[in-house]
Amino acid sequence: MPASEILLGAEKIPYGGKLIEISSGEKDIFIISDLHLAAGLNSNGNYDGTENFFADSSFVRFLDHLGRNLSGKRKGLLIINGDLVDFLRIRNLPTTQKDFETWKQTLDDIGLSIPMDQLTSSISAKDVKYGFGTEDYKSVWKLCVCAAGHPLFFKRLALWLWEGNELLITKGNHDLEWYWKPVRNCMRYLLAQHIASSQDLMVGVALRNIVYPQTHFVDDSLVIDGKIYIEHGHRYENFTCVDGPPVLKGQSQLNLPFGSFFNRYLINRIELAYPHLDDVRPRQDTLALLLRERFPLALQMLFSYIPFTIKVIPKRQYGYAFRYLFHFLLIVVVPVLITGFALYKGFPGILRSGTSGGASTPALWQSVLSELKNLLFLSLSYFVGRLFAMLQLSAPTTLYPYASRIFEESPQLQLVTFGHTHDPEQVNVENARGKRYCNTGTWIPVYEMDAADVRLDRTYTFLHIEKDNAGNIKPPDLFRWNDDALREDPLVLVDKK
Repeated sequence: MPASEILLGAEKIPYGGKLIEISSGEKDIFIISDLHLAAGLNSNGNYDGTENFFADSSFVRFLDHLGRNLSGKRKGLLIINGDLVDFLRIRNLPTTQKDFETWKQTLDDIGLSIPMDQLTSSISAKDVKYGFGTEDYKSVWKLCVCAAGHPLFFKRLALWLWEGNELLITKGNHDLEWYWKPVRNCMRYLLAQHIASSQDLMVGVALRNIVYPQTHFVDDSLVIDGKIYIEHGHRYENFTCVDGPPVLKGQSQLNLPFGSFFNRYLINRIELAYPHLDDVRPRQDTLALLLRERFPLALQMLFSYIPFTIKVIPKRQYGYAFRYLFHFLLIVVVPVLITGFALYKGFPGILRSGTSGGASTPALWQSVLSELKNLLFLSLSYFVGRLFAMLQLSAPTTLYPYASRIFEESPQLQLVTFGHTHDPEQVNVENARGKRYCNTGTWIPVYEMDAADVRLDRTYTFLHIEKDNAGNIKPPDLFRWNDDALREDPLVLVDKK
């Protein structure tokens, strides 16, 4: 049976429901989140600045370890809780005839046939500058780019399924494209291709017997065994919450939150010159870092990128976006204006005569700018950054309050787990014995500007959920995959008052 016919079948877990309830059976449950795979290795064997995931080999060894511990009849359910693929950061386009033929063949194989002339004419000037938009067939191309750039990762995921385990992927704010069934089917098809090539099977056989029944997608949230609540968590942040229906009315593109436009049109271009800027924590210190380290780039953001961002966002989001851009501009404009005023008032002789006290203008100018950037810019940016936090315009530092609300609404739950923030957490719920909230953190580097926090050992984090003889889940602790020692270590977290 052709792959396209198999993929027309109903999904074992129906996609699109706000809350999905499933049973784990006898499977061990492993939960990770926020891998953010983008285009992977380029033709030079290097990564572009928009890539964040560099742990392909580590992930392979991690799943090897889990597989060894699932000996006998025990099987595993791996849940990737949002932001598996970072579609926003994949900017690669088809350029050669072979690229277009591969793209068309993949679309044909998954049942989304599009004429070649339509594909070749579909690339707009905006696509060339910023990468493809969110149409289903263009999102399929981006997923194929990701798979080609991360072959070890996709091959090991396929092997996980071949070993009899299951995979469940929840949607995050960086992979909203899972909404399209062709994109979900493309993921299944790519995994089936890996199984077929490694196990000498037909792709259709691998797809029908292994991948399709063992690979699942969840649109919003799910409850397992009536006791475990899982959700990515982006809807609790104004910057990343989708406002309205998933698809723009009368269009073929997804309804993206403003944070997604911010990433596509602004952060991506900056990260090509200054990689990993979006990985800085806390996020409200990001611009302070850019002002200090790349002052000309910060000014370029102000005078070039941000006005264009205002032009490209949908009209229906103008009011929504203006709240963010106003305060973002404030962080840059206020320091610049005050600096100019201070230079004019404090050093009029320099500005008018060119010299002061025998020193050359360039030397004094450099000294003045250095001091002002270190004191004035950072101080003002810090206080306006705090304003961001007070107005809830920056990312929340914890999702625990929302977990508490979920426990109150569903008292039968024993565990609530989110991702999204990239900050691992584990908290016993107050006045509720046996209930626990966890955040599974991330598998990408995090650059912590707060000297009171050390992030070197807080990536590669995961939850392993086990049950006791009565069927109750054991209170889970976060673990970190120690790739140097090839073992799982308890994650070191410190409570701060």
